Amino acid sequence: MAKTITVDFTRPVPLFPLGNTVLLPHAVQGLHVFEPRYRQMVDACLSEMKGGSLLTARPIAMATIDTDLPEVSRGVPMLRPAVCVGQIVQHQRLPDGRHTILLHGVCRAEIVSIEEMDGKRLYRQARLRPMEPLQGGPPRMPEARRVLKQMLQRPLVQRLSSVKAASAWAEREDVPTAAVVELVGAALIQDEDARYELLACADPWERARMVAKVISGLESVVAGADAQSAKEWPKGLSWN
Repeated sequence: MAKTITVDFTRPVPLFPLGNTVLLPHAVQGLHVFEPRYRQMVDACLSEMKGGSLLTARPIAMATIDTDLPEVSRGVPMLRPAVCVGQIVQHQRLPDGRHTILLHGVCRAEIVSIEEMDGKRLYRQARLRPMEPLQGGPPRMPEARRVLKQMLQRPLVQRLSSVKAASAWAEREDVPTAAVVELVGAALIQDEDARYELLACADPWERARMVAKVISGLESVVAGADAQSAKEWPKGLSWN
């Protein structure tokens, strides 16, 4: 995006928890907002918009429900500590008050404390701590970029449709390597637990290694499929 989006970590950030969706920085997520509490949350965020620019609306923290922990009182779910702070970049208000939004991942953060609902505010919000430095930006990591580009160009990997979008990002020299790692991860990692592990990792070098491991795993899957005859495929399944 042309304009840099900054997050004010001195203020609590509204929480949008989901059980099976993990947003990563630099990626985008379409959301259909229909529950009254989250409709109120989107309204509150948009009310701070200045000059008609969505980039000035209040950010939203996409959180992940921790299904391994019991719910606290009143059925409020426990949340995993890492979140992705996102900015609304597209918005449509439907006639019945629902919203469709496109949320752009800005940065990863961790929950310091949660402010539960009060009499007027129906949604939770949290005090957050950034997981990466706010100044100076990520390291350039040219070697990591070179390795990822080579891996994405391997013939077996290229046969996967999801790799095409990832390869396009890797070729964009105007996109920093750290952002390429996030975008490749968002395109290739479908398992939500694995996506959360990438979100919760504060080290950009380790994230690059994690994504490289995913690409290697996909290559092994394709190679294994090639080694099987069609008779060995599960009924009704092909490997295309």
